[in-house]
This record gives sequence, C-alpha cells and structure tokens, in this order.
Amino acid sequence: MLDAVKRFDTLLEKRPFVLVGPYERSLMDSLLPSLTWVQKAFIALAFAGILIGMGRAVFYLPNNPVPISLQTLGVLATGGILGMRWGFGSILAYYFMGMAGVPAFRDGNNGWDYISNSATAGYLIGFIASVWLVGYLSQHGWSRSRAIWPMLLGGLFLYLPALLWLHYKDLGWPAEGELFSSAMYPFIPGDLIKLMAASLIVGGLWVVADRRNRRGAGE
Repeated sequence: MLDAVKRFDTLLEKRPFVLVGPYERSLMDSLLPSLTWVQKAFIALAFAGILIGMGRAVFYLPNNPVPISLQTLGVLATGGILGMRWGFGSILAYYFMGMAGVPAFRDGNNGWDYISNSATAGYLIGFIASVWLVGYLSQHGWSRSRAIWPMLLGGLFLYLPALLWLHYKDLGWPAEGELFSSAMYPFIPGDLIKLMAASLIVGGLWVVADRRNRRGAGE
C-alpha cells in the first residue's frame, strides 16, 4: 500500500498532462523580440485596421442580417499572433473606435446605437472574448503544433455572447425557435475553414520564430 501511494505521488510530481502550461512569450514577441511597447501598440492598431477592412468584405445569406465575412479569421489570428495582452488591446481599440463613430463595423456601421440594438452586437462582444481566450491559451502551452485548439475554442467562445444577445434582446430576428438554425448553424462551415486557416498561419509563423531563435542561440 505504501509503495502504491509513493508511485501515485511520483506520477503527480511528473505532471504528465496539464491543461494550461506556464506563461510564455507571444508569437509577436518571439518573432520580433526587440520591439518597444510603442511599436507593439502600432502593430496592435494595425491589426485593428485589418479587422475594419475585413468587415467590408461581406456576404449575406437570404433573410439573415448577420453577414459572413473574414473577420473571424482576423479575430483568431489577432489573439494567436499578438497574444493575450496586445491582442486584447487591439480588439478593444477596434471596438471603441467603432463606438466613437469611426466606420469600423460591418458595412461601415458605427456608434452606440449600432452596438446596442443590432443583431451583430453580440458577435462583437464575442470577438473580444475570443481574442482574449486565444491569446491566453497561446501563451500558456497551446501554441505551435497545438494551434488548432485555441482557434477551435475561440471560435466556439465567439458564439456564446452572440446567442445570448439574440436570445434576450427583442430584435425581431431570429424567429421563435430558430436561434441556432439561423444565428449559428449557417456560419459553422465557413468558420471551420477560417479557424483552420488561422491555425495554419499561426503555426507556420511559430515555425519561423523557432528556427530564427534556434539559429540565434547557435551563433
């Protein structure tokens, strides 16, 4: 019995599997370790600008006010590349620019009325939650070869505020009993493609960063 307890203690000490690993540098910091905080801020704003641009390329399904766009790809890549802090700062900059009147949201929409009364307002909140989650996981062991998992969880996390918003907000859409069939299911195929693309981009950039760091360490 004592030997069994010792073996169990040894197994726990080795920690063969941990859900969240220790904090590590973001992909941005691994690729460009000499960046100053000012340069990082400019990069974060540039990513916000990319999201604004992606919001212009939209496709609407029949009788559906929520468009299909490339913004999901941009949101996931923002978290995976910039990491938890700067990614979160980037998506907040995007959100508050739109709130302040900059035509940042889909089709150039903006303002408080849009984010408080539109069908897509919940998805915007989902953007913020998704970037933070992807950035957090990417900096706690879920990067490189495991990049697909932060993207998958981030994609699912994006839907949660959107569905809650549409459920509790009386917008006249979707119709009763059609929340999932109208506001979630039509977007899943495209979002799966976008999250796989985001994981390939982030995973590929990690390969570049790791090669560069190994080369620098060997000099």
